[in-house]
Amino acid sequence: MKKQSTLQSWTLLMLSLPKGIVAFVIAITGICVSLPLIIVWIGIPLLAATLAACSRMMKNEQSAVSNWIRDEELKPEPAEASVPFQWGGWRSLFSLLGQSQTYRGLLYSVAQLPIGITGFTLAVVLPATAFGILLSPIAYWVSDRFFSFDLFSYDSSLLFLLPDLSSSERSWAAAGIGLVMVLLLPLVLKGLGRLYASWVQLVARA
Repeated sequence: MKKQSTLQSWTLLMLSLPKGIVAFVIAITGICVSLPLIIVWIGIPLLAATLAACSRMMKNEQSAVSNWIRDEELKPEPAEASVPFQWGGWRSLFSLLGQSQTYRGLLYSVAQLPIGITGFTLAVVLPATAFGILLSPIAYWVSDRFFSFDLFSYDSSLLFLLPDLSSSERSWAAAGIGLVMVLLLPLVLKGLGRLYASWVQLVARA
């Protein structure tokens, strides 16, 4: 197994939210529309198409995760994605309902939204926080020079830990903490990427 780059891990987490939104909307909308329409028959092919779409999205994400693990481009393998869904009457629906993959695809489509929100949020907040703390001296200089505001005079944590330092010195102490966070950021993002990959592989291969 090759080592995944930090950028690829970050991209995987960032894309988890839009994929989760699309999967959730298709699954919930398709189920809610098709079930009431079953009494007039048109709901049957709609339900089958929804289940097939959920299963296909799960397969595509599994392929993207597999490519990420192999340190390749984050795009689904074209093996099965090019085969369109074909409606064959009741047999198509019964065939889908008889496959565990159908229910895994539905589970993926519903659960991917909260998981995608979590992954996307962490992918945005963690780097922003680390680099924001790293740039504390610049923030202190700007606030003091242009706004005459002591940015670190009200920082209770630094005042408690470093009571004898000036505000300028506290900003550099904060920058040291930020530097450690930035250095640890690649490991954290890769770890989050592996957790996300484990989730996709777990639901796709359960």
